Amino acid sequence: MPGETGAVLDMISLPMAMILAGLFGICLYNSIEIYLYIFGTFRRFRGLYFWSMLAANTGIPIHAIFSVLRYFEVAPSGPMAICINVGWWLMAMGQALMLYSRLHLLICDPRKLRWVLCIIAGVFLCVQIPTATLFAVISFRDSTKMDAPDSYDAIEIVELVALALEESLLSGLYVFASRHTLKPMMLLKGPKVRKLLRELLGLFVLVVALDVSLIIIQLANYYYIQTTYKPVVYSIKLKVEIYVLNNLVGLLLQSGCNCQHMGSAESNRPALQPTTTNTGRSRYPPSIDVTASDVAMQGISPAEGDGPHVSATTEEESITRVPNKSMSF
Repeated sequence: MPGETGAVLDMISLPMAMILAGLFGICLYNSIEIYLYIFGTFRRFRGLYFWSMLAANTGIPIHAIFSVLRYFEVAPSGPMAICINVGWWLMAMGQALMLYSRLHLLICDPRKLRWVLCIIAGVFLCVQIPTATLFAVISFRDSTKMDAPDSYDAIEIVELVALALEESLLSGLYVFASRHTLKPMMLLKGPKVRKLLRELLGLFVLVVALDVSLIIIQLANYYYIQTTYKPVVYSIKLKVEIYVLNNLVGLLLQSGCNCQHMGSAESNRPALQPTTTNTGRSRYPPSIDVTASDVAMQGISPAEGDGPHVSATTEEESITRVPNKSMSF
């Protein structure tokens, strides 16, 4: 299959080469826009959400640039294959971990969250690493002009299917968990909750549709298009996921609740509202378990001295300036 063992410049037509160049330009544009959003929004560069988002976005240009260099014989195939593998790992793992990093807002069972993390790690160790190893071996033996083994075609399809199932599971968990967790908010914020549920469902449909399109292109024996189209797919998914997850956090903060407070039968707490200190600044009651980043997204600046303090977790301290800032699509 063209592209598996190296350059494709002599194997494809000019219109096909222009398609590859167009896909390359789209993914780079999306990646630059996401970089501007990340560094224009986050104050503190820490937390799983920030680093996984940054890793996923960094993998997009790495994978795209070195794929183009490899296909058009600008650089040796073997070293380029290693760089492509690194970009692919960052792109796929980073996006999965970014979705995982916000699941605790809707799923509060640590065992379930650990199982999700184990699935992500298992797909990486058992599927992505073997596929990347075989891809590097095939690329380094390009000088022998040998064809790629049929086993690589099969394992590439297995990898795409496994990642599609993993990402469908993660986005599907948001849809399933939100229907239960956000149900108590329907009376007070019905339109906003329904809008968010539609966005989460739309995210799930988009993820499935884009992943299926990748698999179809691979099955049609257009490997070189699939690997160039892949960064475009992941850049689109990343932009939509950032938008929807930010809306989820904003809605939960407006309610002053998360999954630990909504739908809990044993809890008879009154409605959770921000308190006001003598400095005139709003502050959440001490019973609310929110993260430092979530507090900052509401524009709350805790003052020294009197008043209750917000319980903040250290993992989510990627504080943002503009929570509702969205990117163009």
